[in-house]
Amino acid sequence: MDIHLLNALGITDCAIFKRSQSSQLTCLTPDVSWMRHIVTLTEENAFDISSSHSIFLDDFLVDADTIWQGESVFTLSSGFWTEDIDGETLRLEALAINNGAGKHYLVVKNVAEQFDEKQKTLQAARELLLSHHEIVGRHEYIRQRLDSELHKNAEYEALVPPIKQTIHHLDTGVVILNQHGETVLDNRSARQLLQCNTQHNTALRLTHLMDDVKVPDSFLPTLVEKRSAWQGELYWKYSDDYQVWLQVTIHPVIHNQTLTHWVYLLTDISHIHSKEESVLSASGMDSLTKIANRNYFNSYVRKLVREDVSFTQFLFDIREFKKINEKLGYHSGDEILRAFAGRLQSAVGNSGFIARIGSNEFAVVKRDDTFKGINPRDYAKHIKSILVKTYTALQGAESNLGVNIGIANFPEHGDNAETLMQHADVALQIAKYQGKNVVLVYSAELHKQHQDMSEMEQQFREAIEKNHLSLHVQPIVDLKTGDIVKCEALARWKKADGSFVSPEVFIPLAERTDLIFPFGEWLIAEACSAIEKLKAASLDIRLAINISGRQVADLALLKQIQTALKNRYIDPNNLSIELTESVFIDSLDTVSILLNELRSMGITISIDDFGTGFCSLVYLKKLPIDELKIDRSFVSELENNTDDQAIIQAILGLADNLNINIIAEGIENAAQQNFLLAHNCAFGQGYLFERPQSVESFIDKINK
Repeated sequence: MDIHLLNALGITDCAIFKRSQSSQLTCLTPDVSWMRHIVTLTEENAFDISSSHSIFLDDFLVDADTIWQGESVFTLSSGFWTEDIDGETLRLEALAINNGAGKHYLVVKNVAEQFDEKQKTLQAARELLLSHHEIVGRHEYIRQRLDSELHKNAEYEALVPPIKQTIHHLDTGVVILNQHGETVLDNRSARQLLQCNTQHNTALRLTHLMDDVKVPDSFLPTLVEKRSAWQGELYWKYSDDYQVWLQVTIHPVIHNQTLTHWVYLLTDISHIHSKEESVLSASGMDSLTKIANRNYFNSYVRKLVREDVSFTQFLFDIREFKKINEKLGYHSGDEILRAFAGRLQSAVGNSGFIARIGSNEFAVVKRDDTFKGINPRDYAKHIKSILVKTYTALQGAESNLGVNIGIANFPEHGDNAETLMQHADVALQIAKYQGKNVVLVYSAELHKQHQDMSEMEQQFREAIEKNHLSLHVQPIVDLKTGDIVKCEALARWKKADGSFVSPEVFIPLAERTDLIFPFGEWLIAEACSAIEKLKAASLDIRLAINISGRQVADLALLKQIQTALKNRYIDPNNLSIELTESVFIDSLDTVSILLNELRSMGITISIDDFGTGFCSLVYLKKLPIDELKIDRSFVSELENNTDDQAIIQAILGLADNLNINIIAEGIENAAQQNFLLAHNCAFGQGYLFERPQSVESFIDKINK
């Protein structure tokens, strides 16, 4: 349709320019009246850039030229800006368009109506957020005052009348229970919110509320144990006629190590919830955490860049948040995300801008002139110390978070918003690679490391897909007789150039990426193939494979093993699973289910690298563990290191009491073997007996 007709009908109000191959912009809509306030046209309706009246449009054309020189379909928006010309205010937005077929356009839109609408939306969002923050702040103030007064007066009846009178007239619902859960004080607002007629009903109604929202029995005792309050939002459907969103605070009052009272604070926030999702989303706010979303954050950063203000950008990643959702449920996961955002907002205060930019990623921008004598790295470490403290979820157990942080500075680490985000993310990815709760500032060295990691990751992905990995086996022997009792399967990676990549490099790489899952499938399939080859050579030897913690956390692993064994007609008694101790820390429930299922099939279970992790004796007693493998670090200096000797003797004594077999790894000489034999270690593995070798070489050697 003709743009002139669209403008005339009021459907759009814009000026359109077509860019020629000589980079000249020709106006296709010269009759648009307001356009001449910002541009000057020649007699041929060409845009005379040298006579432009808009500094903002001049800057945008620099970025637009980059878009037009590309070959991809792309549209770049300037965002809204304002021009004040001869007493008239224009609200404008520019678009640079590349249609990918050699046609390039500049569109300048009059967006007065959209601008006004957005301002109204932003104002509504601000009012909602202020209202919500005011409620939360009021709860915190009342909670602290009541806690203080109840500490002074262990018996509530000693509270002075003015305090009682103040509580009675508060708009915030207040219920105080004694340690037995009996009401000692409530106010009119609480009775109204809880649908009560007398104070004697409020305690019972609170019990109904907690039951209706499915609060576990362990929740309140956990608050007492941790001496902490809980604050959050609850949706309560008491009846078909009464449904309400409540802001709730639950606070145990502890006096001289003894619980004396429970304080419940309640406020109706239904009016906020009825509006907030659509308003917050439209205004650039995240509806779950009520802080800025990614788009709003990017706009804010671009604004600082345009103003040429020095600032530091922080990216926060909550490690393995998927496990929290799986363990506690998505409702509790959302609750923890809200609490995380609240802590971040409190820690940063008004000195920075915070946003949620991904499902479990947050960002902070802080102007360099607000650091007040602390460098960005130390500042991030301080924030991290606040964020990793225990979170208590209403619907589940408490959770401790791991938080990694990547940092980049403008203009030192990037002269535009996109580059700065990329470099902060590089620092974050390397921090995640290095472990838990790591804080890193972007540098050229980190960038090189990130590039090397990305390249290695891609090569390893191709090695898995194209089956360029190989399987080696290393026998485990009876230390007395030298007889082979089973073998451990070990993956090897030889690159196309003939160089070998150590498992100490590619296994951690797989662990920190999703490659661990296809690699795990490859390993299971190759182990089954190796068992078939051993069977064909009349060798009935059990084969052990290592399973990572990330695989164990996914119960799909059980199905993979069952399917692989069934498809190859392999007896499960020919397979053994080795796990590291760290698996039990975050995934005990899942591990317990998996191990019991595997054990019932006839698969044996080993704990690898025992002694280097955090394995609890309770796990060894309750889980179906058949073997412990003493880590090679305790064996390598066994002849001369009395500490290692003591540790090994302790492990052997423990295993004997629990009726668990012991395998010592890394045996390289007869002295080590003799010490282990002397202390009743039955089995061993190491270069003294055999080095890892291909399945075919192993079979040939055995059959000679």
